[in-house]
Amino acid sequence: MGAMAIAVPALAGTSANPVAHQARVKMHCFTARVGSRRVRECLIPGPRGPRGFTGFPGPRGATGPRGATGKTGKTGNTGKTGNTGLPGPTGPQGPAGTARAYAVVQPTSPTAANLIAGQTANITGVSEPSEGVYCVVPAAGINPSAYPPVASQEISYSSGGLGVIVVNAQHSHCPTGFEVDTYTPGASPKLATGYAFTIIIP
Repeated sequence: MGAMAIAVPALAGTSANPVAHQARVKMHCFTARVGSRRVRECLIPGPRGPRGFTGFPGPRGATGPRGATGKTGKTGNTGKTGNTGLPGPTGPQGPAGTARAYAVVQPTSPTAANLIAGQTANITGVSEPSEGVYCVVPAAGINPSAYPPVASQEISYSSGGLGVIVVNAQHSHCPTGFEVDTYTPGASPKLATGYAFTIIIP
């Protein structure tokens, strides 16, 4: 350190030399105490060393606590209703109904009745063996014991107004056909003729 301190004045005295001035600018100078004296020292930086290797990644820190759930946002306004679409094309005609038979029965006397043409299908005949008891005969292949009929009142062909129309599913009075019985209305009904009805066999 003493040798470098002696060199400093010599360099300082030759400041007119451009080379010496450039060297002085690149030096790193500081003042050090040597014994009882203060000595200015200058160090000439050496060439830059190679870059060191990148260190290994540090361990992953622990996962922090989960933050509080934020408030639910306001529901947006309901959008406008869209325009009604154009009607679709007409679909194909459906298959024919599944009724096996049907008829409109008109009483004509206390012992006889007629089938109304145009409103009867797969019914071949009707009879009135006793007053208010009607036997409706279906076409071949329709078994009265296998298919229960549905009967209801019919006013336009009735001569006695509206009666009570009932089906006898056991057709005890009509061994070869469906049985429909007609009664007078009121608290004490009794078998009576003159009440027209419709019958359908699903």
